[in-house]
Amino acid sequence: MPPDSLVGPGVFCRFPAAVPETPNKKNALGFPPPLLGPQPLRLPVLASNEDWVALDKPAAVGTRAHPWDESPDLDAALNSQLEAGKPELLRTGAQLFGSVYYLEPEIPGVALFAKHRDALTDLRNRFGSGECRFTFYLVAARRAEIPSKFQADAPLLPHRVKAKMIPSTAKGKKSFTQFTRAAESDLGWTLWRAEADFFRHHQVRAHAATHGIPVLGDGEYGGPAAPTVRQLQPRARRSDLDAAVFSELAIHLSRVELSLAGGVRVIEAPFSKSFALLLRRLGLDSGVPARSPA
Repeated sequence: MPPDSLVGPGVFCRFPAAVPETPNKKNALGFPPPLLGPQPLRLPVLASNEDWVALDKPAAVGTRAHPWDESPDLDAALNSQLEAGKPELLRTGAQLFGSVYYLEPEIPGVALFAKHRDALTDLRNRFGSGECRFTFYLVAARRAEIPSKFQADAPLLPHRVKAKMIPSTAKGKKSFTQFTRAAESDLGWTLWRAEADFFRHHQVRAHAATHGIPVLGDGEYGGPAAPTVRQLQPRARRSDLDAAVFSELAIHLSRVELSLAGGVRVIEAPFSKSFALLLRRLGLDSGVPARSPA
């Protein structure tokens, strides 16, 4: 398997004879309550150098504050602990933490933070210039009429009242997302890979909905509800037959490619256990690329 097909926890540089790096599973940053909610959290460090750190962000946690969000955000939590002198934050060598891009609380996956102002300016400029590459995976209801590969290019505009984006050719800003069908099952579901060099707020979710494949669990954009245990296992004899098999948005930011001086750095986050289980239950796990050995 070539290095640039690595999927799972890891990071590598796309240089000649590059070797994938596997982060130490014990390498994580802790957040006591109430910084990221009522429970303590430890977020794995996917990759880090003197300029930035990439964390495996869970759902229900934002990267930065935004008027649409009520969830806690990592910008505030990281800087709060840095200012308080927490040793594991000081050991990162950061002067500050600043999110390079906004990733809404509903989407887990790779979250990237600069460690000083020069790096923050540089990385945000690279992001805004489309010098990065982002790969999402999402689950949607199967639609036979949808082509297996297409580009969504509807310009997007914030809704005047609702916390969502809407297509608008008159006032919307340019947005591009490439969708590729990764797998589909006889149970009526499809796994899509969505790729973009730059993304706006809610871009992947809005573009998916515009093309008839809203994300499972995404009520804001008309996404279908997750199936119940009874629907997937009609013969099951369990007490939770009417419980939904998944309670979050079925979308994940799996891979980020950073164009940096000297090469491309690739950072990847594994699916959560619940998302991986959902794919198995829906018969979509065949569409997930195999992980490289550690």
